[in-house]
Amino acid sequence: MDEAVHPPLDLPGLSQIQAARRRIAAHIHTTPLFSCRSFGERHGAEVHLKAENLQRTGSFKIRGALNALLTARETGRIAGEGVITYSSGNHGQAVALAARILGVRAIVVVPRDIARVKQDAIVGYGAQVVPCGTTSEDRREEAERLAKESGATIIPPYDHPDIIAGQGTIALEVLEALPGADVIIVPVGGGGLISGVAIGTKSLRPEALVFGAEPATSNDMALSLAAGKRVRIDPSRTIADGLRAITPGVLTFEAAQRHLSGVLCVEEAQIRDAQRSILERAKLLVEPSGAVGVAAYLAHGERFAGKKVVAVLSGGNADLPPLEFDAR
Repeated sequence: MDEAVHPPLDLPGLSQIQAARRRIAAHIHTTPLFSCRSFGERHGAEVHLKAENLQRTGSFKIRGALNALLTARETGRIAGEGVITYSSGNHGQAVALAARILGVRAIVVVPRDIARVKQDAIVGYGAQVVPCGTTSEDRREEAERLAKESGATIIPPYDHPDIIAGQGTIALEVLEALPGADVIIVPVGGGGLISGVAIGTKSLRPEALVFGAEPATSNDMALSLAAGKRVRIDPSRTIADGLRAITPGVLTFEAAQRHLSGVLCVEEAQIRDAQRSILERAKLLVEPSGAVGVAAYLAHGERFAGKKVVAVLSGGNADLPPLEFDAR
């Protein structure tokens, strides 16, 4: 979010997250929280997986997108020109579906190297796709240009209180299903998910610890927290395409400073191994970004021995290799 263009916004609190839950309840799934004994045994913990890969559109993003669009409609901020957003894929799908639910037009600016499964889904939900560059900054600048030309309402991917509040509804579900959760590990891209989950968790269970999980090659949040200010990194080529932010958002960094216990970084091979282990052990298909929380637990889990740990599986929109069948 560019503070020179947008007026200052405040982080949402628990009441805004609870309101978001009521607002979006009719349109989303309450996703299951699965226990995974084999992961727990690695480090002597009790491990649970919050399966947002089973959410509508295949990721948690529908929560924030719906809350933002419904709130914008309630306050008269969606004009006939519809909405526009910028996304590596999952937020774009969510905005496309939310726009279809509301009956408004949607444009999604995507990277030129977007995963095919994500682009096909965006188009399938009825939105127009505009390819642009490979970084989040490329997409944001193009979206703002198109919005200025058309008058469409921008729905940002993470750095907005309505988005953060929507994502925070995950914390409410986790703590209802597992009131004694000690640790929640959340993948970090732009920071909307970790912000909402951290605010919701710390409001309801202050003693719980919330950790971010980032690819070591895309560790802008970890570096920013270490520096005490937002740090900008070079564009990353991590396989976790949903986590390729180059700097945290203004609001999301503020939330991280207030509420996070730390950020756990993992290597590319660890992400791939976690993705495979989730499929083999939990029978759940997640995309690389969605596996980063589990990768962080597996790599750093010795510190969580004896704890009740929740890893958020943030998305399941994985490109699959062609399946081959023997026709004999």
